Amino acid sequence: MQNWITAHPKWRIEDSHLVREVATKDYPSSVRLLQAQVTLAEGLDHHPNVTLGYRRVRFELWTHDVDALTQLDLDYAEGLDAIIADDFAEFVL
Repeated sequence: MQNWITAHPKWRIEDSHLVREVATKDYPSSVRLLQAQVTLAEGLDHHPNVTLGYRRVRFELWTHDVDALTQLDLDYAEGLDAIIADDFAEFVL
């Protein structure tokens, strides 16, 4: 897992969960990012805990049925990173 974290520095391990907080330029951008990840989550049948705040979205991942991090969490994280890079680069801080 440490090698994966090193390769994906925007993510961190917190209380055995994979966490990324994304700061955005404004609240509507945060809402659009939240909306954009729905297709990814549904496609993987793997859903993050998400906290939406003013100019900030927090994604928290772990595989609930085994109460641990699994490949599904890494797949979702990499998919979210791609969404942000491809569609939201100008909106994240």
